[in-house]
Amino acid sequence: MKRRMIMFAVTFLMFGCGPENPPVVVASQPDVGNKTVYFDAFNNIKPEWQQTAGVWEVVDGWLVQRTDDPRQLNAIKYILSPRVADATIETDVRVRPYRPDQWTDSPEDRELARNIRYIIGAGIIFRMKDAGNYYMFRLAGEEGAVLGKMVDGEWTDIQNPRVRGMLRGDRIGFRPDNVYRLKVECYGSSIKCYINDEPVCTGNDSQFDLGQVGLVTFKTAAEFDFIKVTR
Repeated sequence: MKRRMIMFAVTFLMFGCGPENPPVVVASQPDVGNKTVYFDAFNNIKPEWQQTAGVWEVVDGWLVQRTDDPRQLNAIKYILSPRVADATIETDVRVRPYRPDQWTDSPEDRELARNIRYIIGAGIIFRMKDAGNYYMFRLAGEEGAVLGKMVDGEWTDIQNPRVRGMLRGDRIGFRPDNVYRLKVECYGSSIKCYINDEPVCTGNDSQFDLGQVGLVTFKTAAEFDFIKVTR
């Protein structure tokens, strides 16, 4: 016992672990999705939810953004707290674009068809500083997705793939019965995005390291079933 005490004292002095020199503890990388820090199944709109634009309400357990005006770009609904840095964010969404009862060859209908195929969508906002600074991952039409960032109101793509050839099975199509599972994993500068658990976008970016999370629609109405934030 005496020899052990001597060895401990020598170690203590060698490494300087006294009150003035506490040991340095290095935290390990958290397991992805290890702890739930926020969850909402949308039984009602809770007071921590704020918005930048759009017409939002809860209907039958879905958070609904009703505006399908093509002039309405990013309609964001976000959570004031918690603010998160490293996290996994998930949601289920169905996109509800306006479709005419009868399509024509008019310029308006051609533009609408193009928007549905390539442009409109809904998704996830993360590390949001304010309405002009955030990351976003969303569906980009029935054939695409986009990961990017808004910096002082200016949008930049990080990755914008066409996903028709990347998803297995009959999963493309903005139909009322087609629900997309969207997921973002952001840890450090690494960002990975998934549709129906299949990876579609990856990127490395360090513009934003901390912020709020939320949901977004782009030029369309959409419905969200839940949001879950884990880390």
